[in-house]
Amino acid sequence: MMSRCVVLLLSLGMLAFPALAQQKNNSVTAIPKVLVRSPNPAKLAEFYKALGFSETSRTPFSVNFYLEGDVGAFEVLKMDEGTQPSGPKTSRTQQGVVAIFEVADQEGLVARAKAAGATLIERWDAPERPATIYYIGDPENNILGFAARHHHPRIKTP
Repeated sequence: MMSRCVVLLLSLGMLAFPALAQQKNNSVTAIPKVLVRSPNPAKLAEFYKALGFSETSRTPFSVNFYLEGDVGAFEVLKMDEGTQPSGPKTSRTQQGVVAIFEVADQEGLVARAKAAGATLIERWDAPERPATIYYIGDPENNILGFAARHHHPRIKTP
C-alpha cells in the first residue's frame, strides 16, 4: 500500500509540474548550429568576423564558424536565387527566431558591432536577475542576441 501511495504522489507531482515530466523524457542532445542566409555569404561573414567569430571553413555557398570549445556552430549560407534579405527591423521582437550567444566581452562586442555597421543594437535587461542581452542586427537585418558568459545559472558553458 505504501508503494502505491508513493507512486500516486509522484504521479500527481508530475501532473502539477508538466514541464518537469517532459524534461525527464527529453532527448534533444545535438550541438546547436545557427544559420543565417545571405545573397553573398563571404561579404556578410566579414561582419561576423569583425564581431569576433572565427572562420573555420568556406565554400562558394557558405562560411562556417565554430564556437569556442566546439559547443556549437554558426554558418552564413547562400540564399536561394531570387530571394532577398528581410527588410529593416526596429526591435528584437520583429525577428521570428533569435539565437543568443554567450561572449566573454559583451561591451567590446557591442563596440565592434557599431564599428562594423550593425543595423540595430537593442539592450534588454532581465527583470529577475542581473543579466543583460544585446540584440544586434547585421547588415542584412538578421538579429542575434549576445549575453555575457554564464548569464544564466542553469546554462553550463565551458
